[in-house]
Amino acid sequence: MVKKKHPRGQRGLVEADLVAAALAEIERGGLETFSLRSLARAINCDAATLIYHFGSKEGLERAVTERLHSAITPPVRTRKWQDRITNMARQYRDLAKRYPSAFPLLLRFWTSGPRDLIIAEHWNRALADAGVPDRDIPAVSCATYAAVLGQCMGEIGGLIGLPNEAGVAEIAQHEELVLTKRLLPIFPKVDAKQVFDSALILQIAGLEAAYSPGAKSRKA
Repeated sequence: MVKKKHPRGQRGLVEADLVAAALAEIERGGLETFSLRSLARAINCDAATLIYHFGSKEGLERAVTERLHSAITPPVRTRKWQDRITNMARQYRDLAKRYPSAFPLLLRFWTSGPRDLIIAEHWNRALADAGVPDRDIPAVSCATYAAVLGQCMGEIGGLIGLPNEAGVAEIAQHEELVLTKRLLPIFPKVDAKQVFDSALILQIAGLEAAYSPGAKSRKA
């Protein structure tokens, strides 16, 4: 059996290894401080070598983004469209928890490469099977996909979490927050998975309500 060769370039470095190293460096130091120089120092090469392989920092970040998309397994086409969207959405949540520092790259590029496009194709097919007409798929696809990524970002960024003492004290100072005060005992019982699943349920229900055959007859 012939071994598949990895693409090699300057100094014999394997691009897949460079991408893996970049992903590890982003997770170690964060996107804000990530640079070609910081990666070059971490792997003991020079920035020119990275430019040789990827052209620029943006090219390297795009390659890292494609690497993240490669972790998403496309769902089986024969499954219900609701299950397919739910399956992909939950995989993105798992990806966000695994790579919280690099995950924001998924929101940066319209497409990162072939793997990204394949996942988008499966997402769009699910929407088509939901009854979304071709003319609406681009907008609905962007809206639903961005909603899932935004939900993931909210979780890893700290938006979805328990109220701290300072937050509770601030709420107590405002008399007009009657309902919020009444709900305060409930917030600590809400976990991130429940929030994510609730968002998915609402998204699926919204698609069913807007594009099911019954919805079309109601609009007419």
